[in-house]
Amino acid sequence: MGVTSMCCLASRVWVRHLKTQAACQLPRGSYFRPGGKASAKIVVPLAEENLLKIAGNSLRQTQLLEITKESHPRKTEPKSIGLKEKGKKATPPLLPPVTEDTQFQRLAESVTPLCERNFKKLPCVLEPTRPSPELIGYRNKDEFGIHFGVDGNPKTVGFFVGRPLDPEMVCVPPTFLINMREKHKQIAQSFQKFIRQSPHEACHRFDKGGVWRNLVVRSTATGEKMASVIIHPQQLPEDTIQEIMEELRQYFINGEGSECELDSLYLQACPHTRCTREQAPYRLVAGKECITETCLDLYFQISPDSFFQINTKGAEVLYSTVKEIAEVSPVTTLLDICCGTGTVSLAMAPHVRSTIGIDITTGAVEDAKKNAALNNINNTIFIAGRAEKVLPRLTDELAQCSDVVAVVNPARAGLHPQVIRTIRKCEAIQKLIYVTCKPDGFAMENFVKLGSKKIKSPKARNTIPFIPKYAVPVDLFPHTSHNELVMLFERAKV
Repeated sequence: MGVTSMCCLASRVWVRHLKTQAACQLPRGSYFRPGGKASAKIVVPLAEENLLKIAGNSLRQTQLLEITKESHPRKTEPKSIGLKEKGKKATPPLLPPVTEDTQFQRLAESVTPLCERNFKKLPCVLEPTRPSPELIGYRNKDEFGIHFGVDGNPKTVGFFVGRPLDPEMVCVPPTFLINMREKHKQIAQSFQKFIRQSPHEACHRFDKGGVWRNLVVRSTATGEKMASVIIHPQQLPEDTIQEIMEELRQYFINGEGSECELDSLYLQACPHTRCTREQAPYRLVAGKECITETCLDLYFQISPDSFFQINTKGAEVLYSTVKEIAEVSPVTTLLDICCGTGTVSLAMAPHVRSTIGIDITTGAVEDAKKNAALNNINNTIFIAGRAEKVLPRLTDELAQCSDVVAVVNPARAGLHPQVIRTIRKCEAIQKLIYVTCKPDGFAMENFVKLGSKKIKSPKARNTIPFIPKYAVPVDLFPHTSHNELVMLFERAKV
């Protein structure tokens, strides 16, 4: 089986069954046949494969499945499909006829489409999911929207239930969500009281006016709390924005909201769906510029737009897993592509010769440098720029290194194809760790491009592909269907 096929096949298993390693089974008595009627039962043996618990486990024993056999013969001649007759609906295209050879496969596809039957093993070792140390109130960041509540109040702060275009969509307060910290709920409720007292309207749609848009709350393991209020500036003069900032300051520092004990309060006047700090600067309303989080005995300064894993204790498991399967040593040079605020680089720095972090966001690179200085780490370099532009400039230097390991942790959109081609062309990289929270999305396309022998780009056509070797899911999001997947790739042997 080729690398492309193996990657695609493994994805379907990982995405659907990482958290539940239950077997795919058809219950007895389930008599399904599209377009048929039950008349006489027969018992037919059908091989039923269970999920792989650990690579090397054998498949489950054959189970018996009862199905129904029609007493009358099936008509196999397809009806002709012509133009729609007046007053009659057009006949839909027919599926290929079910034969003796395909009947059981077709039944399985209809009744149990999620059950994999056509593979003998995964392309690499797949560990059981590593659990999060914290299950309750583990989220260190929450973003609240503002919309109509079930009571019709347009200034309800919480999460949307329903689709954005659905007129029945409502905003529900997070009162009973168990994965959210109580202090976050308190800040959201206090902010709701504030905006309901404000003369400014909520901004549900940009073209309908309104000011209040979102609230982002962050907190650390030591109890520090930051709130960022997002407004739409509309055509408000600067004096009005300053008045809003002063009202927020008075409410949360001296007024009723002081019970929230915020350490940092920001406001961002953003005219778009999302704005970078360059597009719309975060304005400090009150308190400190940053709050400080601890992870793996390191300190990280968190600013309003800093990226940090949503589950701090789970992140410690994640980064320890990356270090474990990367098998780094004091002679290793670590390439941290999409480094963000430098968490991977700084966590690995004590165990390697040096780290090189690359990120397209200038603000994130600035934060990474500050975090390195905060922890007195001197063997790290952080470069702002596109990976496909920066990596070629490092080729000569990397060629002199005895062991180069790359770690990529992109956003849900995955790596740009040019980045994949650049990584494949960089011969010094012999080992790659891919970290993703959505392996069934664009990351799967990256997996395929990393391992495919068929590359359209002439510049990367003769490069050696990467082969998946090891995969570890980490439950960074308890009580949800999501996992963080850590996957090890190695260069194929030529």
